Amino acid sequence: MACEDAVRAAVGDRAFVVRPGLITGPGDRSDRFGYWPLRLSRGGRVLVPDTPGSPVQHIDVRDLASWIVTAAERGLAGTFDGIGPVTTLGALLADIAALVAPPGTSLAAVAPEALEAAGVQRWAGPKSLPLWIPDDHDGFASHDPAPSLAAGLRIRPLAETVSAALATERALGADRARGAGLTADEEAELLKALPSRDW
Repeated sequence: MACEDAVRAAVGDRAFVVRPGLITGPGDRSDRFGYWPLRLSRGGRVLVPDTPGSPVQHIDVRDLASWIVTAAERGLAGTFDGIGPVTTLGALLADIAALVAPPGTSLAAVAPEALEAAGVQRWAGPKSLPLWIPDDHDGFASHDPAPSLAAGLRIRPLAETVSAALATERALGADRARGAGLTADEEAELLKALPSRDW
């Protein structure tokens, strides 16, 4: 990347380059992560893409910021993927549901082909399902966090990130224009029209 090359050209082997992926936690207005805690907290049948094994990675902004400051104070150099461990979409949604969903909540998984035919977008934008990564972008969520963890990056429990994301979503307002996700009406129409299976 040009920006990384510029840094290396300026400071040589003292460069500290961090490549974060999806940044989550408090203050996130992108809706790509926060959509799920908010939606799951409402319960009922929750529409999800039937790709439970697709990879997902994220990092809480507080963990990333703390590590960058500490690394700068220590004079750490090198290029790092500043990201949390790889998980799967199915595991992450199940974990979020366990934290915030009321009893009786179910995940209604719809085939990717059916979602795309119905005009549902992947990842972000209007009428989308966040964290549903396009097939040709799987590498986006398959970075190795081991070097960063060995260099001092610490990842907080998911419950703290989910709680902060949900508080942000509620403060911003559930009915605002969203950068990612489905409206309640869109989800209801899709659930009525498309076949699904429970995870």
